[in-house]
Amino acid sequence: MIIIMLLISISLHALSLQEVYDNADSFGEYDKYLILSNDTIYTGGLGLYEGKTFIDCNGSIINLQDGNGIWVYGDENNTTNLDIQECIITNSLYFGLSYSGESNGNIINCNLVNTNFGLKLFDNANISVNNSIFSSNNSMGIAIYTENPILNISYSLFWNNEDNHLENCPGWGNIWTQFELDPGFGIIYSDPLFIDINHWDFNINYDSPCINSGDPLMYDLDGSISDIGALKFNLNCSNFGDLNNDNDINILDIINLVNCILYEECNVCSDLNYDGIYNLLDIINLVNFILN
Repeated sequence: MIIIMLLISISLHALSLQEVYDNADSFGEYDKYLILSNDTIYTGGLGLYEGKTFIDCNGSIINLQDGNGIWVYGDENNTTNLDIQECIITNSLYFGLSYSGESNGNIINCNLVNTNFGLKLFDNANISVNNSIFSSNNSMGIAIYTENPILNISYSLFWNNEDNHLENCPGWGNIWTQFELDPGFGIIYSDPLFIDINHWDFNINYDSPCINSGDPLMYDLDGSISDIGALKFNLNCSNFGDLNNDNDINILDIINLVNCILYEECNVCSDLNYDGIYNLLDIINLVNFILN
């Protein structure tokens, strides 16, 4: 009964991304410095037209609610910058991220999933992408309009997009051509093996190709080579019950464990009573641990 009540009552706090931006302060070189919480779902898109902005999602989800995504536009007198990391950007009928005019930025360890266009580049945008996932986008993972945008991308994964990355050159009308990314520079075309994309569990399974496949000059907290994507994988099981690797043991870990049992997508850290079986006893073990 306790388990059922906990699962029924759970609801992640939702907060408007625009509201967080409006209330953000400056820090260092950035005019707006946003630090998001991984136990919150942020809703809606955001338009940036000036200054430098930094968004650190800490693995949280930005739910675009079937609307526009985050768009960045600058003009010749006012270059606009967005650096964004560890964000899961999803659920848009249009795009996840868009840079146009005189804009630039860095996209690091982000998931752009289930949008129309994951990333759109226009005009003189100058963008660097590293350690990111483009998956299940209805049109394209990355779309480049005109020949001017500069895209530097490495150690990233494309999967299950209608098209992975296409370019529309001037005068070609609605004709798109595939531009190639060098697979030798860390580009992967393979299923990222999310735990449960249909229920927005973007943690990766123990056999995901994203694990230790990121930039070799970057390291995860466990000392291994960086993973690709917004959520890191940690299988050392050193923090009992922390199944979503957020350094906190709470109802979210119970949900993770329930999904593991229902959909048979488990790893060894989910066997909380060490009996070699993933079942209700593990849930009871975790609930008792949290309550006590």
